[in-house]
Amino acid sequence: MLDIAVFERDAETFCRAIERERYLHYAGFQATLDLEPLFTDFEYLFHPDAYGELLEAELEPRPKRYLLDFVATGYLRSKTRALDERLAAAEAAARVVWDERELSYRMVPIFLANEPEAHRRHALDALYQAATARLNPLHEERHRTVLEALGGIGSSSYVALYDELRDLHYADLVEAGERFLAATDTAYFGALEELLGTIELAPADALPCDLAWLFRARPLDAYFPAKTMRFTLYRTLRGLGLDIEQATNVAVDVEPRPLKAPRAFCARLDVPRDVRVVLQPTGGRLDYRALFHQAGHAEHYANVDRTLAFPARWLGDRSVSEGYGLLFESLLAEPSWARPALDLAHPTDYRRLALFERLYELRRQATALLYERALYAGDDYEALAQSYAELFTRTLGVEHAPEAFLADVAPGLGAALSLRAGVFEPQLRQYLQREYDEEWFRVPRVGRFLRDLWREGQKYPVDELARFMGYAGLDFRLVAEELRAGVA
Repeated sequence: MLDIAVFERDAETFCRAIERERYLHYAGFQATLDLEPLFTDFEYLFHPDAYGELLEAELEPRPKRYLLDFVATGYLRSKTRALDERLAAAEAAARVVWDERELSYRMVPIFLANEPEAHRRHALDALYQAATARLNPLHEERHRTVLEALGGIGSSSYVALYDELRDLHYADLVEAGERFLAATDTAYFGALEELLGTIELAPADALPCDLAWLFRARPLDAYFPAKTMRFTLYRTLRGLGLDIEQATNVAVDVEPRPLKAPRAFCARLDVPRDVRVVLQPTGGRLDYRALFHQAGHAEHYANVDRTLAFPARWLGDRSVSEGYGLLFESLLAEPSWARPALDLAHPTDYRRLALFERLYELRRQATALLYERALYAGDDYEALAQSYAELFTRTLGVEHAPEAFLADVAPGLGAALSLRAGVFEPQLRQYLQREYDEEWFRVPRVGRFLRDLWREGQKYPVDELARFMGYAGLDFRLVAEELRAGVA
């Protein structure tokens, strides 16, 4: 018989240990990702017997579902742990030769975002895709291993498993995502053509790396100086009565390292006692955007009530924290914040670019939902690669290479979680504007309200939080209307 109290104690110990291992690797402090000893030490947590006993345990439905998700995810990762180690080591060791010098594979996206010449971006991107292709045998082996392991916990479908465990209402979400794509087609493709025109490219000739350069917005660098980035964040948070600079349980790491992952992240080393923001500098507004986004995660995790049970502190709906990250990120597209904070006298064009970027990301996530249905239905990798390239090219309007068909996928139906967060964030923001002030980011009472939400961890899913704020649930129409107007 599973002792739930002991199980949760050991599960939290495992979470702290594996989060530290991932932090050390992806923050660039160690080249290897050593998962094997951790899964060996805590093997019983992810045994199918533990899953079966949890299914039969008399627990409240929501924490029970969170614990089942933890075990199922851990079980699948225990089957891929050796491959995950090999992939991490291969990524860290991979090099691309460019301008007669070797670039770390993980640094290439940063070079792409900073390369002003389209023909050079495309040449470097081709090298990057070739390096990705060399990693694909490991990705494919990992994907097959996951599909084969599902039966060990009584499941035959990856999508159905996570749909149930994460209460995603996946079919309804896919349908809503399709409606969102249709509702924003005209606005998106019109803005895409116009904005690419500002860098002398037509959509038919463009790649995702060209959008990376566009979003990098080098002409605006004077408004986003690296030396004042953290000060701008700290001053903004103080307007809400939050002082992350003095918080003893939050650290901010923006130091460049060759092995550091290009994607910023928030490491939850011990919720809420030790939370770290990790950012590999790209430059300009992209660094500000990443820092503000990760600060939303950090404030959330650092303010979780430490007396909460393990499932509410560590598990739950990850869309919740992603929503808080997007809330803080949204400030950069808010003229009343940007004028004084960035000294942007006329932020209209910049706001349009930022909102187009948000629209692009939401369309990517809605597209990934469509792709995931095929991805987890089989292992015909040639067909999947072609489907990935065709689908993302059609919905995003720039040519996508097939090589990224596995590397560009978040596990656990991560696209669904991100899409839910992207729909929730404008509802949360409009609630703050309605209940407090249009310039909600200057109101300390908002900080107190947010702290009250943050104390609950991820106990309540985003659709329930939306209902708490007076909405019927997650409303795709609201975000579609906001973004259509913003990019017009």
